[in-house]
Parts: sequence; C-alpha cells; structure tokens
Amino acid sequence: MIRASVTLLVTCVLLAGCTPELDRGRVAEFIEQADNAARKRYAPEICELRGEKFTLNSTFHGHEGRKPAEIEMTRKLYCQQAGQFARLRQYRLERKSLDIDVAPDRRTAIVKAEYVETMPYYEPDMMIATPDDFREFQVVESSDESVVGFEGGDLRFLSTRGESYQSLVPKESVQIPYE
Repeated sequence: MIRASVTLLVTCVLLAGCTPELDRGRVAEFIEQADNAARKRYAPEICELRGEKFTLNSTFHGHEGRKPAEIEMTRKLYCQQAGQFARLRQYRLERKSLDIDVAPDRRTAIVKAEYVETMPYYEPDMMIATPDDFREFQVVESSDESVVGFEGGDLRFLSTRGESYQSLVPKESVQIPYE
C-alpha cells in the first residue's frame, strides 16, 4: 500500500497533473475560515493562513483627517501585529461583501472583500490599567484585495492590498459582547 502511494505521488509530481485546483466554493470556505480565525483573535491560527512570502500593502485613513498612512508588512511583522489582537476583549468583524475570481489555471484566485471591524480605541497618550479603559470604539471600514493560492499543498493568502477608513464612536453607542 505504501509503495503504491509513493508511486502515485512520484507520477503526479512528474506529470504535474495532481496539483490542487481552486474553485469558488473552496476559496469561500477558506475566507470563512480566515474570518473566523480573526474573530477568535488567535494569532497562530491567523498567521498560519498566510504564505511564507506574504505581504500586506495598505492605506490607512485615520479618524483625525491627516495624510493617510501607507503600511507595508511582511508575514513576520503581520504575525507580530496579529498577536496584539489577543488582548482585545471586545471585537466584532463583519464581512459586507465577497467577490472571488478564480484564475484560468485554477491555481490562484483574486478575492475582493469589504469589512467593518469594531474594537476599543485606546488613546495613544492614555495610561491603560484594564481592557475597559477606553472611551470610544473605533470602526474601521476596509476594502481588501487578496491573492489566494496553494503553498505546500495548503491554501494560503499570498498577498493583500487594502484601504481602510477609521472613525470613532462613543463607547455607549455600540454593544459588543465582552469575551
């Protein structure tokens, strides 16, 4: 049995006929998995879904109306930043739209999605003693375009480009469960 599996694997590699293929359903399941990982705010699971050469390029429009910040991150920095989400006790992620365009070779897909994230806003110059030490929630509306493809046989984000707009709302105006 093992010999037959090895022979099949070698034949597939030689013929390149066993490369996994994408379809819209598989990509949609992957995006749902990624969204659920973000909702749980568990960095190792979030990071695992990014390819080794993953890059994030984003334009962030802050609430104060200054010039937008251009953000570029490698996978390593992205994963470090994802670790900070674990401290949040109130967080909500809502996907507003999802569009999947599978490439003709079925090895990659372009995923366009719009999200709204709501989380506490901790003022930069304020000393924080507890996770409840905030006065406003930040609402971040974003449009992302990601390239999804196979790496090592698993589906991964290969890159993401996005644009985000931040606004602040009073803490009392939003009801998010405390987790």
